[in-house]
Amino acid sequence: MSNRFEFLGNLGLGQYVSRPSWFHQRDPRARLLMFLSLFIGLVFASRLWVLGLGFGWVLGLYALAQLPLKPVWQSLKRALIFILLLAILQILFFRVGDPGSTLWVVFGLAITENALLSAAMLVLKFLVLILLINALVMSLSTSQITTALFYLLKPFEKIGFPVNDLTMVIQVTLRYLPLIAQTAEKTAKAQASRGGDWEQKGFNPIRQAKRVLPLIVPLIVTSLKRAETMALAMESRGFNAAEARSSYYDLQFNRQDAALLVAGVLASVFLLLPGWLL
Repeated sequence: MSNRFEFLGNLGLGQYVSRPSWFHQRDPRARLLMFLSLFIGLVFASRLWVLGLGFGWVLGLYALAQLPLKPVWQSLKRALIFILLLAILQILFFRVGDPGSTLWVVFGLAITENALLSAAMLVLKFLVLILLINALVMSLSTSQITTALFYLLKPFEKIGFPVNDLTMVIQVTLRYLPLIAQTAEKTAKAQASRGGDWEQKGFNPIRQAKRVLPLIVPLIVTSLKRAETMALAMESRGFNAAEARSSYYDLQFNRQDAALLVAGVLASVFLLLPGWLL
């Protein structure tokens, strides 16, 4: 079957890759906080060379966790047109601060040196963030993410924050997304077998939108039915998120976990430091 029906394969969430690496053996809380620190550092990095250094660090993270790069390339290909369009708009309409020396004039719009630099930063920042998010998805399973969030947010229970409710909502959402993608695959294949127009002929956003619209109603109806079934099943089993709950995972935070977390925080500070000092 053509890859135009592979909604589940193109879904980033839930594509956990198990590896016998040192990184996978670390505490999920340390890994999640490390990813959050790097994300903040990369988002607010304001120098091109700093982003290049962050790009190298993220690639080193892939090597440390023994993660494959092929799924990342698939994600980059889907986002590449959008990123390049933003870069072109950034070049043509850059008006922030000193524009710098003019290099070319296109249709009356001046293309300056700083505009090219800003566009390069935009493209590189998007690429690095996509790499980082894919690394998080592939190195942390949904169960590990929800368990880490549960323990990290547990101190807020003292002020009445519903930690159990929030983590349960997150867990159900993360587990439902692959099911929705699987349902979309089945519905699209059923529509194609009955004469639906699912032929992919070049890049035509309007045509692609028209193909996706018939999936919306079946997906909503199926999701509502599945949610109702799940709610009845949880109620019949006496589920109550307000009660104290145990966890299948017994997390142990050791020195290696602390070293990983400190390395992530220091890397984030180093990414932000040039913007603070200059």
